[in-house]
Amino acid sequence: MIQFIERHPQLISLGMVLIFIMALLWLVQHLLIRYGKRALALVSRADLWLREHLARLPMMVRLQRRYPALFGFITERFARGHFSGLILTVSTLLNIYILALFAGLVEDVVSADSIVTTDLFVSQHMSVLRESGIIDFFILITSSGSTPVTCLIILLTAILCMMLRQPYIIIGLLISTIGSTAFTFINKMVFQRARPIDILLQEHTYSFPSGHATISIALYGFLAYMMIRFSQSFVRQVRILSLALLLFLLIGLSRIVLNEHYLSDVIGGFLVGSLWLIIAISIMEWLTARSKINWHVSWSAHQRYMVWFSVVAVLIAIFVYANIYQFPLLT
Repeated sequence: MIQFIERHPQLISLGMVLIFIMALLWLVQHLLIRYGKRALALVSRADLWLREHLARLPMMVRLQRRYPALFGFITERFARGHFSGLILTVSTLLNIYILALFAGLVEDVVSADSIVTTDLFVSQHMSVLRESGIIDFFILITSSGSTPVTCLIILLTAILCMMLRQPYIIIGLLISTIGSTAFTFINKMVFQRARPIDILLQEHTYSFPSGHATISIALYGFLAYMMIRFSQSFVRQVRILSLALLLFLLIGLSRIVLNEHYLSDVIGGFLVGSLWLIIAISIMEWLTARSKINWHVSWSAHQRYMVWFSVVAVLIAIFVYANIYQFPLLT
């Protein structure tokens, strides 16, 4: 056992990372299930108290009298209960923050800041794992973010939305996936960053940002949003979110372990995917507010069969593609 640890320190470190990720997600899920509703109720009460307290402040009263139009506009931006209020404000601020993070990451990559040194350090350690058995597992994981598999998922999801008579959901699905893919492609062409030297699987595109990391958030994140919206159980919603987060992290980790991307490529992909996912969710909430989408649908037996058929079809596609994907392994 000691000899195995001494010979495979990178494999042990990777195993520890996986254990830590799963343990952390389990802990977060457990805490959310146990205390989530109470925490949300507490936040809601605190928000109501804060609004009432601010409204009574003399300074706020003077501002309201002096600038009624501006005060009314700001108040509407933080109003609850309609899309153009707090929902739109939060989504806008989140996207501004994500764009700022992405811009900072781009600057670090272009200027060869410390993140590049970290990229090379991680890549060198991952290249040692190319002969280990864990590679097959990560090829399977990374196949779930491949273009054929994601196109199949988009097609099956669109068919299911039509069966549910909720075609407007397809708009958000396409905005999240096509928008993020186009944004990623443009950035790849602009920065033209070469992939790691010890790349394990042949690729024909540039490295920054990672397309797999992008689509993991943009596609699987949107699917998780759909399932959470259709679900009426808080516990089920939390578990869906936990599984989605685990899948995001595994797909991103697979690109690093297989040396397909640097760490900063994956982080950049996560940011791009999150940006377009928030845009898509915002549009879905706007359409929901306009009564274009009904999330409280009654599922028929045929629709449930379609869901299970889609799951099985996607899993088969992932296994098939993973076996095909192994053929261009570099020697």
